[in-house]
Amino acid sequence: MCGRKILPTMQWTLIAFATMTIQKSGLLHAEELQPDDRLPRVLQIRSEIEDRGVVPFATFVGEGWANVHGGVDQGAWYNHLLDFGVELDTARLNWWEGGLFVVQFHWVSHAGKGSCFEDRTGVFNPVSNISAKDHFRIYNLYYAHEWRDGAVSLKLGQIAADDDFMVSDYSSLFLNSAFGAMPSQVGTPLASSCGNFSGFPIYSIAAPGLFLRVNPVERFSSQIGLYHGRIGADASDNHGFDWASESPFELGLFWENAIQHDALNRPGTLRLGLSYHTGPRDDFSCDEPNSETSQRCPDFYVIHDWALLNTAEGNPKLGWFCRAGGASEPDCSVVDFYADTGLNWFAPFPVRDADVAGIAISYTRFSNAYRKREAGGSRDETTIELTYQAEIKPWFILQADTQLLFNPGIDPGTGDRRTAVILGLRGVASF
Repeated sequence: MCGRKILPTMQWTLIAFATMTIQKSGLLHAEELQPDDRLPRVLQIRSEIEDRGVVPFATFVGEGWANVHGGVDQGAWYNHLLDFGVELDTARLNWWEGGLFVVQFHWVSHAGKGSCFEDRTGVFNPVSNISAKDHFRIYNLYYAHEWRDGAVSLKLGQIAADDDFMVSDYSSLFLNSAFGAMPSQVGTPLASSCGNFSGFPIYSIAAPGLFLRVNPVERFSSQIGLYHGRIGADASDNHGFDWASESPFELGLFWENAIQHDALNRPGTLRLGLSYHTGPRDDFSCDEPNSETSQRCPDFYVIHDWALLNTAEGNPKLGWFCRAGGASEPDCSVVDFYADTGLNWFAPFPVRDADVAGIAISYTRFSNAYRKREAGGSRDETTIELTYQAEIKPWFILQADTQLLFNPGIDPGTGDRRTAVILGLRGVASF
């Protein structure tokens, strides 16, 4: 992995791009901002462009991390992600109703020069959910369509599974990667003969696929995703289409059902899902090297989001989430069980309506067969994360983060496993 810093010329490129793009959520309409919140006036063309059906967007994420105690080695790190692209609304373009074309690009740069921050922490789950190899890559590239006011929706093209599956209403606040795509579902790569690449298209690589969601009644939905199961490596020279050179074709599948409820007069959502992959996996229970097997049964997961407290207006004040997943065949799985839970505290201070504080814990257990093959590995890994997200401007947030990583890699200097203490700060600017 080669490091690449954002040069001054790139910084000016970002500024120029920011003045020509906007964030798709609508926060930057000129009429909605106070004078001291306004970006350059050229951004006021945003509403005119959007009204015509062309919606450019850009989000720049910059973050710094430091391992201040324990783990394998102490030291600092930084990541940058530029997420940008354009949406074409077919209705506003006067083409047809219900259609949307999406083109999304990612540019990732970080401090590593042949290394990664996990070399310092010694953990399986990266502390950052934007951790990836340096790259410039086409990410999502698809057409979406809705029928019957969103009761039926379809995406077709190059898509990422974790945009639609394993998603909790509240876990996305947290920065550790485990709170995104669940390790029990996506932590086992394809077999060594296939390069040990991920079998599912999750950040930071998308792949051809089809996604379909139906809402037959108000409180129930069902969705399924079928994806190209050989996505290629997360490498700097993979610009988004390495899946085209991977063969033979394999299939990755997700299926998830969601039920909304009002248990104890508190709104919540229960999701039940499964994942399955047709590709070969390493058989860790076999003594012979490069022994392979195929997945025979799907891996299951469950997610529960629940608003424990609401404001007088009915908005969540305290949100709780819990997720758990397991592998049906531990002998060919790296992770055989995963669980996490946590709380979001919205507007923790009266004068900070848009801020969110959170605490969460995740637990990752590695299969016995995998541990025997990888001698010296830990039995499990636990993360406790405390975070605070502050809105500085409608278009800019800062997020302070602390993580405790239990059972990390062995410190080569002492031969011990020492709990790692990680401090982080992230800034997000949306245009």
